[in-house]
Amino acid sequence: MNAKIMIIDAHPVYAPKMAGFLESLTLKNIVVVSCGLKAMEAVLEHKPDVIVLSATLPDADSAALAGQIKAASPSTAIIVQTGLLTTAQAMEAFKSAGVDHVLPRREKDWSAFQGA
Repeated sequence: MNAKIMIIDAHPVYAPKMAGFLESLTLKNIVVVSCGLKAMEAVLEHKPDVIVLSATLPDADSAALAGQIKAASPSTAIIVQTGLLTTAQAMEAFKSAGVDHVLPRREKDWSAFQGA
């Protein structure tokens, strides 16, 4: 698959593991952005087809960022990923144009990501 995928997540373990997992599925065109403040610059440079956006970034408002991304790149699909126990922040991001979300699983269910 030739889709351009961007992961916007500041978590130092999760983001690289997600990239590794996607690469194990034969997705090779993956960019990881670890800073919300640099995300728009990266979106404009790489023009991703799909973005996996963390619902909580330490340096940016993810909901506002989702809106900015959709305004600049309407065809880019945004998946809001949250490690929170509720969907409240993910739903806020939807209001800004997020198109889907991923809820956390219990730690024991993350075996597919281990070693990715």
